[in-house]
Amino acid sequence: MLNKLPNLIDPIHAVQHHKRFDARVNQGLFPRLVEATVSHDNDVEISISFYYDRGLKFPAFEMQLNTTLVLECQRSLKAFDYPFQAKVKGVFVESLALADDVPEEVEVYELPSETISLMEIVEDELLLNIPLAPIDESSEMLLISVGTLPETAEAEIELESKPNPFAVLQGLGKK
Repeated sequence: MLNKLPNLIDPIHAVQHHKRFDARVNQGLFPRLVEATVSHDNDVEISISFYYDRGLKFPAFEMQLNTTLVLECQRSLKAFDYPFQAKVKGVFVESLALADDVPEEVEVYELPSETISLMEIVEDELLLNIPLAPIDESSEMLLISVGTLPETAEAEIELESKPNPFAVLQGLGKK
């Protein structure tokens, strides 16, 4: 297994030669992923193979990603491990207008130039699969009931008996 993923490649050349890249890349090398995670010490196992999809009639690739992301639980605000596995199929097109007939489960990548960044494609896929509000299902939510508050806090929470502002309206409705 390679230790390094080439950053820039020519996808058409890779398709024509049925290239395959297997690598293990540290999460710290993905700058946007570092911002979205608590820790970035784990590695991402990456496997990408390029080929021509005869059914779709486009240059294509299949990518498998496997890692553990360390995210912040939105319930407990503690770090937790989020196992991540993804299998992605994508095609390369010269213009997005050509991709109208591509099925929804296939990712479409427009080729802005002759080279693409594999690191950016991997990072995009990792970021797209991070939940908006990560929650560790094993965490306990902090529940505070009125009975557990200190007495001074309970005194502040007590409801004052105020007259109902709608009492006048209730009286009008009965007439």
